[in-house]
Order: sequence, then structure tokens, then C-alpha cells
Amino acid sequence: MLHFSLGNAKLRGVTAIFDLPAGHSCPFACLCKSSANRVTGRITDGKDTQFRCYAATGEARSSAARKLRWKNFTELRGKTASDMASLIANCLPDTFKIRIHSSGDFFSQAYFDAWLMVARQFPERTFYAYTKALPFWVNRLTVIPSNFKLVASYGGTHDILIPSYGLKSCRVVASEAEAESLGLEIDHDDTHAWQDTGDFALLIHGTQPAGTPMAKAWELVKREGKGGYARV
Repeated sequence: MLHFSLGNAKLRGVTAIFDLPAGHSCPFACLCKSSANRVTGRITDGKDTQFRCYAATGEARSSAARKLRWKNFTELRGKTASDMASLIANCLPDTFKIRIHSSGDFFSQAYFDAWLMVARQFPERTFYAYTKALPFWVNRLTVIPSNFKLVASYGGTHDILIPSYGLKSCRVVASEAEAESLGLEIDHDDTHAWQDTGDFALLIHGTQPAGTPMAKAWELVKREGKGGYARV
């Protein structure tokens, strides 16, 4: 059976969330590339990491989170799109909104397609996801159901596809001032993600590598109480 959680630090009990291990299931991550060791929880940042994935930080603290996310990953890998869709549908909680991945990403085209099948099966529900797996999205541009809301997350290996295909997008910013300079609203509760809005920003959240600009930005965010979150 697959595991869904109900809410996290910013989505308290109103949204079902399906997670995979951070980094390990993110083939297109770049600037946020971080992963926690499955056994020890020790974090490894990628060579191009500029800001650490908050989900990896959560896994470093919680062996329970690692166990559940790796179980989901193990249950899905190696199956066909149809088999994955059946498994997901059979385990889907009875909630109106489903966030696909507060940790992890679409790790294959078949897995992306499986979620499309599930969304079509439950047209009364809203499914949404932030993703850097832009090639999988672009391959299915003409068949995305209306209840499947995707947001292209800048900082991946294929960012060029965002302007090329006019994909709805978000950027991680270090401050409210940076978001304002970019002309972007900051989303604190995912409403920009699942509603039909334009591009937006996410304020840096989660513990960052010591001594980096984003570490200083995160400390300022916490002091000012402007938003962001660290708990998963």
C-alpha cells in the first residue's frame, strides 16, 4: 500500500500529499539538488546546489519520513503506467485536493502518465504538483486534464522549456523584496499552485548550508516571521 499524509506545515489537514524521497526521485533537479541517505539521513548536496531542498532536510531529521517515502518509491518503480495508476487510485484518500510531491518529483514518463490517468479517473478532485520534470510535461501538453494543475519550478536542468512553452512557473526567492523586483506574488499556502493564477514566487524555507547566502536569507525570514516553513 502507498502512504499519503494529510497536510504539512503549511497545508494543515486540508490536502492529501503523496511523497517520494527527495533528490533520489528528482532526475531534473539542479539548483535545489539535495538528498538524505536512506539509512543515516545524512544530507548530500549536488555540485550545483544553491539552496537546499527543504524536503531533504525533513528526511534528515526523520527516519519515519524516509521510510514512508522510500516505501512509496519502491512500490512504484518497475511497474507500467497502468499498474502504477491502479495502485495510486486504490490508495487515494478521500480529499478534494491532492498535492503530488511535497518531496520528490516525477521520476519517469510512465510515472507522470500514471498520475494523468488517476486525474482523469477522479475529475471531481484537484491534483497539483510543482515539478522540474519539464520534458515529461511537454511530451503530454495536449492531453493534460483540466483538474491536473502543474507548476514549473525554476532551478532545474530544463528551465529553457518554461518560456519556450509558456509554462506556469514559480521561483524560490530570498526575500519579499526580491519577489517584488520580479513582479511576483509570494504564495504561502499553495493557493497560487492549484488555482488558475499566473507565475509566482516561493519564499526560501528550510535549513540551508551554513555560510551560504540562502542560509542568511532563511535566518532573516525566520526572524521577521514573514513566511516560509521548515516542518514536513
